[in-house]
Amino acid sequence: MNNTVNNVNNINGKENKKIYNLKAEKLVREASDNFIYYRDCETALEQINEALSVEPDHIKALILKGDILFCIDKDKEALEYFDKAINANPYSAEAYGSKAGTLDVLGHQKEALQCCEKAFENITLKERHLLPSLYDQKIAILVRMKKFEEARESLKKCVKSLPEEDGSYLASCYQELIEAACKEKKRKLEKATMMSLKLV
Repeated sequence: MNNTVNNVNNINGKENKKIYNLKAEKLVREASDNFIYYRDCETALEQINEALSVEPDHIKALILKGDILFCIDKDKEALEYFDKAINANPYSAEAYGSKAGTLDVLGHQKEALQCCEKAFENITLKERHLLPSLYDQKIAILVRMKKFEEARESLKKCVKSLPEEDGSYLASCYQELIEAACKEKKRKLEKATMMSLKLV
């Protein structure tokens, strides 16, 4: 059973039209509840598989299946489902964000950072709730990559663009670490410069 067309505009003004399959929507909602609130991955996977049998390109179902697989340590399978979601909707910020998290855990920070950037590029007004976790993810990846100046800039942007509570929380998590790392990097650079001048 399908309901009427739902029009959603994203931040870039692109119009997305989608006809929802009510059975698939119900199964995805139930699977999400089972996964998030009850941590019942087995039941959630059964419901997601049923939803995908009804609607194989259901974006939320593909992402949720990837998230569940990630949580049960099936990271490579999770990536396949995030890629399927991205192929079905190349503008899905949520799919890019979930893929970034999985790539980061697998140690592929460069690709994870690229996925984070794609998530930021494609975020819609409806998906703005993802911004705090995307900023957190991006800053954490940059810190692991030792790109402290970029992490500092992302943190500044995050504090300016997020609600005060979210921005303050992320600042409390990262600011001291980033500032200390930037000072240490600057100190090492100055020391290396002085050493090279002594050699000349």
